[in-house]
Amino acid sequence: MDDQDDLLRVQQHWQQGRTVAQQTASEAELARFATVHQIQLPADLVRYFALVNGTGGAYDEPFFCFYALEEVQTVAERFHDYHGTPKYSDLLRTWPEHGQFYVFADYMMHLFAYAIRLDVHFTSSNPVFVLCGGSYQLIAGSFTEFLGLYRRDSPVLYMGNEEPGE
Repeated sequence: MDDQDDLLRVQQHWQQGRTVAQQTASEAELARFATVHQIQLPADLVRYFALVNGTGGAYDEPFFCFYALEEVQTVAERFHDYHGTPKYSDLLRTWPEHGQFYVFADYMMHLFAYAIRLDVHFTSSNPVFVLCGGSYQLIAGSFTEFLGLYRRDSPVLYMGNEEPGE
């Protein structure tokens, strides 16, 4: 399967379900986000924001909500005062690296959240973690890998184990 096509397939799925953002992110908005946060956006994430830019605040058929660029925040910004269930504010003390991760999606109204590592310099890997309360688990090495997991509804998206043969 061509990983580059995963984003196009996701876009088509969201368009059919009427859960695609009305406006994509411009080059200026992407540059401003990177400057404000002092990070480099990987090419696959830039392509996502430029082509799709989230689910328009809606939850898709499997009940995921992907955020638009203006909704993406660091784990600390998003969850510093989050005391619901699961208690995501616990991440600020249980996850030493939380400051380098940006939340870009959630599942079932924050039953799980998904965050990607973004750094000052371009890196060969931008790992994606699934979050649940104070727990976190590495699930993908890039946003593109995450989309592949999403497309096949992999158990790792829900802190499960990958099925044999997947």
